[in-house]
Amino acid sequence: MDRSVHHDSLVSQGRCGRCAERVRRAAILVGDDCDRCGASLQMSGGQMVDELADRHRRWRWKGYGLIGVGSFLAGFVPLLQVVVQVVGLLVLHVVVLRRGLEWLPVGRRILARMTMKLLGAVIALAAVVVNVVVAPFVGAAAVVLAVAGPLLTAVYVEGSLAVLRRRLRWQARGEPVRWGEWIVPLVMVALLVGVVTLTVALVAGAVQFVASLEVPAIDEISSFLLEWLE
Repeated sequence: MDRSVHHDSLVSQGRCGRCAERVRRAAILVGDDCDRCGASLQMSGGQMVDELADRHRRWRWKGYGLIGVGSFLAGFVPLLQVVVQVVGLLVLHVVVLRRGLEWLPVGRRILARMTMKLLGAVIALAAVVVNVVVAPFVGAAAVVLAVAGPLLTAVYVEGSLAVLRRRLRWQARGEPVRWGEWIVPLVMVALLVGVVTLTVALVAGAVQFVASLEVPAIDEISSFLLEWLE
């Protein structure tokens, strides 16, 4: 293995690239020197922030593709695509985002995770809204959801990566928690309330629409079938 690749691999795991001892992650983010051997903790291929943010790029695109296929198949069953959407968000969060969050200190990590979870909740509710809207169109729903599913997932993953990348850079510069890091979760809560209200309104409208249809009662259908058989 190339020495620089080995060095970067150790650093990305929170170890010194020369002596392989555990080092402070804050020291790696700022490219400081190892406290034990004095070796530089700067990655040879670039900044640690970029390495953490761009990790698992291939997994992201595979995940989007799988969610697209799953959304298409689930589109033939009303609201089943919501399950595919939520599972996809959870899996990609664990695979792509969780490792980067571990490099943030506790306070900043909690705020970043809160922002991501609220964004995920908004995306999941948006998926419910889309499913409710396209539910009457069974054939077309599968196609619409096959496009909407990956797009909603990409909004969550790429948006969360943008949040993570910015906070890692702030941490690398030694900046304290900003007031904006508190504002973003509050804005997300407001969006969440708005999406919930819209979802309830759509579901209530759909129920009222179905109730207004002149659908024959079960006993009337049974009587018609018996007369037809006779």
